[in-house]
Amino acid sequence: MFNRVGIDVGGTYTDAVYFHNGRIQHTAKVPTQSDNLVETLMNAFDTLKISDEQEIDQITVSTTLVTNAILQNRIPPVKLLLFSGNGMKIDALPWPVTYTELTGEMDFRGREIEAPDQKEWEKLQLQRDNISHAAIVGKFSHRNRLHEEQLAAYLKQHNPSLTLALGHEWGQANFYRRSLTTYLNLGVSDLYHQFAQQLQTAVSARNIQAPIYILKADGGSLPLAKIRPIDSIYSGPAASVLSALTQTSSDASSIIVDIGGTTTDIGLTLSGAPLISSKGAQIGDFSTLVRSLAVRSIPVGGDSVVRTKDQGFIIEEYRLGPACCLGGDRPTPTDAMRYLKLIDYGDEQLAEEGLASLLPPEQRTPQLLHDLAAEIIDRVVDRIAEAVDSLKREWKEEPAYKVWEVLHPHENKEFNTIVSGGGARGVTTALGKRLKTTVQLGAFSEVSNALGAALARPTFDCTLHLDTYMKQYRVEETGEQGKWTGSLRPHREVEGFLETLVQQQVAHYGIEIQDMEKEPFDFFPIVQNYQTVGQIIRGAVHLRPGVIGRVQE
Repeated sequence: MFNRVGIDVGGTYTDAVYFHNGRIQHTAKVPTQSDNLVETLMNAFDTLKISDEQEIDQITVSTTLVTNAILQNRIPPVKLLLFSGNGMKIDALPWPVTYTELTGEMDFRGREIEAPDQKEWEKLQLQRDNISHAAIVGKFSHRNRLHEEQLAAYLKQHNPSLTLALGHEWGQANFYRRSLTTYLNLGVSDLYHQFAQQLQTAVSARNIQAPIYILKADGGSLPLAKIRPIDSIYSGPAASVLSALTQTSSDASSIIVDIGGTTTDIGLTLSGAPLISSKGAQIGDFSTLVRSLAVRSIPVGGDSVVRTKDQGFIIEEYRLGPACCLGGDRPTPTDAMRYLKLIDYGDEQLAEEGLASLLPPEQRTPQLLHDLAAEIIDRVVDRIAEAVDSLKREWKEEPAYKVWEVLHPHENKEFNTIVSGGGARGVTTALGKRLKTTVQLGAFSEVSNALGAALARPTFDCTLHLDTYMKQYRVEETGEQGKWTGSLRPHREVEGFLETLVQQQVAHYGIEIQDMEKEPFDFFPIVQNYQTVGQIIRGAVHLRPGVIGRVQE
């Protein structure tokens, strides 16, 4: 049995849960201090009132730190230097940041076509421009990192304090996404590492020995010091999906709707497995290579501001503090829920006063207030249902969804809906009617994301690409590149090589993994003059997102 703490930092509240011997012992909910997340986390931890903190096996945190920093443009300037080569003009792509193109080109196999021009490097003058961070990305650097490393060595020699990031470390072929991912990860690295150090210090100061993990966008967790900062984006929506897995059967297919104070997150599970997006995560204007679940966030929640407009009202896409029933000064959907007695927290009189402010004095009758509150709930439900319908259409184009349909031809495609979050109780009935499907209120719905974080298991991927003719190999997830010293036409040999790479990575991350899924190796012969001179080989090992247990109420 396990003893775990899960903490989810939301835009409005931070939720926490403590599992003792596999059962929920305590839950907590505290206001989020956006300017001091570490203090918020420790407040949530203290509210759990754990009697013996030395019994904790692991603390897993889902945080909005990196997501908010990117969306609010709170990252330092990063110089983006590109070895773009020939081919498509990269200015045809929608770059959200400026960049500098440099001479130097590799071909698609990683062979040097044109050497860099060091005279261009001399003109960069990063120190003069007060640039402290630079990202270097080559179009085919995932096949050969030479140009990136040469430029990095030159820049470090002339400016030792410069912080650099190299694009080959992301290991995948999409030059545009790889460039933006390298840029963003470097941009948020200082902020994340400061947060990580402060959090580790705060936990260690209490003599707590439990390791701290961070939830990733793909629904997996990794140790605080090992995760790449940008991998932590969208960990909140991922936690919502994991929470559903903790309370459904292992073969259930569900739509997950998590209604927070600021946003509503929507996700999908197929026969007990979260749907993985075939593309990297999109955050703001940035397309990335970050593996993520197929989840979406829409800007409507329990604390969304409701204000008058013309003869009616509008539900805004932002929050300005708590609901009136909880001491705020702006009416919200939460006030409508409280007035209709759909929820039992908050002051009913204050909720009524907040709703009344949306009506002219002569119309503030009980019946009209009731109608107003019901219409607010209906508007919220309509926006959620429209998003669900839209996403269902999008999800059907995901490769993983198409594969699932082939493997489950007789499965009922009408999924159950699980609703969680602070505003869940207030909309469950109305959402069921709107979606025309079974709607289940999640267990411990007010702290559902913390449940998902607490029970998340690590995810792991190791994809080997090997060119025996070029005598080179690379690992897609880490960007590792090296020389192949084996035979030109290996078989069992390459299986053992991949196993060695997997064990090295597992040791590096300090995680334990079981039930790994191995993809069959693909072997493509390289033929010259009617003779096989080598092979291009691909093999992979995966540990998919999942949870280590189920909620026992």
